[in-house]
Amino acid sequence: MLKKYFQATLQILGYAAFTGFVFSLSLFFVFPYHTLSSYLSAQAKQASILLNIDSLKPSLLGIEASGLKARPLSPRAQNHVEEFHIHSLSFRLNPFLLRFSAHIKIANGTIHFTTGLFNHNNITVEANGVDLSQIHFPALLWMLSPETYNNGTVIPKLEMEGILTRAKISFSSPSNQNLSEANGAWNVEANNFTVKQGTLAIPWSDFSPVDLPKVAFGHLKSSASIKKGQTQNAQIKTQSDELTCEVNGNIQLAKKFAYSDANFSLRLQIQPELLKRLGILGSAVSLLPVDPQDAQWRSAQFSGQLSRLKMK
Repeated sequence: MLKKYFQATLQILGYAAFTGFVFSLSLFFVFPYHTLSSYLSAQAKQASILLNIDSLKPSLLGIEASGLKARPLSPRAQNHVEEFHIHSLSFRLNPFLLRFSAHIKIANGTIHFTTGLFNHNNITVEANGVDLSQIHFPALLWMLSPETYNNGTVIPKLEMEGILTRAKISFSSPSNQNLSEANGAWNVEANNFTVKQGTLAIPWSDFSPVDLPKVAFGHLKSSASIKKGQTQNAQIKTQSDELTCEVNGNIQLAKKFAYSDANFSLRLQIQPELLKRLGILGSAVSLLPVDPQDAQWRSAQFSGQLSRLKMK
């Protein structure tokens, strides 16, 4: 009796698997992927983005696009933003876990994005082996918010080198986007990280932009956890031949990030050559007190809102 039951079960599973295979095969041949590609390009054009997709095909429970290229259509953005390339991008639905995921192959590495089907404020992003020299940061910011960039309120500039060896960022916030109620965590590590040049908005000058020279951060590690808006055990550590930096502290997130309350310590050791290259930022570093435990280091405590930080 039990043997017949197993045989009947296997037969049903076999029919189900065959039906799924036939359905997938039919979908591969009859689904209008060219029409979908044209539709996506048309939607991107409405957002001032020229999008080209080399191929679009089905994948397991989803769709995979390869050879994606995007560039701005507005003359202003074209003067500052290079064409952005993605090797492949796949979307998958998991109806059992109510999850939507995207897998991106870019800059010799991978980025995996996951969010809930009905809760888009709960996301997880994982990255591995991404070559930062191939990531055009201005293009990335522009693609995320082309309207803001085209209006001239943001002119991002950052060229980097190094390998983002691993990164995992999880974040969840209520539907009202109130950061003071957010939860999450991050853990990031990069090797040979270098900022070749760029523009940095510093909090203590109302986020006014300051030009950056070349700075080699070397090995970088950063981690923190967020519970109900309280960022706990936040730390950043970098180490290279010209700069060693340690940041530890806590941040209480507010509805707007700039109004978040911070309390953290900064401790760094910087070589004279880099101090000269930093220009106005170097002058700010020179104002930091000498560490009482080691005269080769400088250290300080900061507190207040991120837009109004004060040194203790």
